[in-house]
Amino acid sequence: MKYPMIAAAVGALLMSPLLAQADTEAHAEHYQTIQQFLEAGKVTGNVRSYYFNQLYGGSPLPNKYAYSLGGMLKVQTAPLYGLSAGVAFYTANSLGANDLNAPRLDPLLMGDKDSLNVLGQAYLQYQDRWLKVKAGDMLLHTPWMNPSDAFMIPSTFQAVTLQVNPIRNLQLIGIREFRFKNRIQENYYRETLLNQNPIYPDMPDHMDGTLAFGVKAHWQSLKSSAWFYRFYDLANLFYGTVHYGVSGLPYGMKPFADFQYAREWADGTQYAGPVNATVFGGMLGLQTPLGQVFAAYDEIPGRSPFSMGGRTLYNGGFVSPYTQQYSADPLYTSIMDYGLVSSSAAGHAWKFGFLIHPLRQLRIKYSYSMYCTHPYLPNVDANYLDVTYTPGGFWKGLSLRNRLAIDHSNPYADYQGTFIDDRLMLQYAF
Repeated sequence: MKYPMIAAAVGALLMSPLLAQADTEAHAEHYQTIQQFLEAGKVTGNVRSYYFNQLYGGSPLPNKYAYSLGGMLKVQTAPLYGLSAGVAFYTANSLGANDLNAPRLDPLLMGDKDSLNVLGQAYLQYQDRWLKVKAGDMLLHTPWMNPSDAFMIPSTFQAVTLQVNPIRNLQLIGIREFRFKNRIQENYYRETLLNQNPIYPDMPDHMDGTLAFGVKAHWQSLKSSAWFYRFYDLANLFYGTVHYGVSGLPYGMKPFADFQYAREWADGTQYAGPVNATVFGGMLGLQTPLGQVFAAYDEIPGRSPFSMGGRTLYNGGFVSPYTQQYSADPLYTSIMDYGLVSSSAAGHAWKFGFLIHPLRQLRIKYSYSMYCTHPYLPNVDANYLDVTYTPGGFWKGLSLRNRLAIDHSNPYADYQGTFIDDRLMLQYAF
């Protein structure tokens, strides 16, 4: 299963002497002994305790719960002429607190197992001041392929990545992804999250992965990015963003405006159907010394309806293979358990909220959002509260975070009443 990764890793090793010669001054690391080399490496990680609640008020549907204790341990070697390696091990354990056979189990946290242990990252990397090449099992940080790291274990990818920094404030990125491991899987597969989505019952288990290219630029108060994804035999996706911020105003006031646009069309065998979709949105806000307030809007117009898995898709069939099940997409109006992409419905959404730091150790985010998808799906309105406390000082690395969503109707959770989703995390990062 890992032959492409082995080939990529060998290729990176063969290329490393040539790459090192290109920039020997920037990466002429010298270690007198093996001990010095080992001591220059980095060991990082975290310990997490997570508790999930899903409550269906006044409904015959059973409330769901899950608990897990675990974390991550990562070892990153010191660079030797630009070449380094990294491995990360992840674990999640229920400690007997979960009833694995009961309908009350929330499988989102760590699946239906007592213990989940995975080698999530194992890669080789070359880096100098202009270039970064990485091959193996890794995290990806792009808008539509990301770790979705809000549970015990993040999503990881088998891929080869290339990052070039030709000039200041300009970054060019290329990615070839081969296999994917979601947050509750033990191994990598040639699949996506669509394989676990009932809308796509005939999705094969031998997908060819993804090819992606990105450009990120920053000039004064203007930031922009453009991405192209080819989700082989599913869809092609273009996604662009623009951010503009104004500084220098009295009292530290900094107004800002953001815009996002996505265009998606079918690719190859079209396992997700004849996708033909558009997404656009914007956000206006004001940054202050205390925090920020914002208002956001997104729309997926009704377009080219077709049937998949017994359901008619009126949103042009917009698909997000690596975020759709997790509501981890980059739309401004998405929250932790809902959004236009996860609903797979045409319509528009509004979101209003604030993010403040009343104390140095306290971060509070609140938003109220409305998802207007009638008549395709019932409309949803949601209150979302995210509170994080980090004591700092002697307790540096410790954090307590609670995320609470109260949704009036949530078709994604198969419920039309008041749905409460509460997630409490205690973490120590080192």
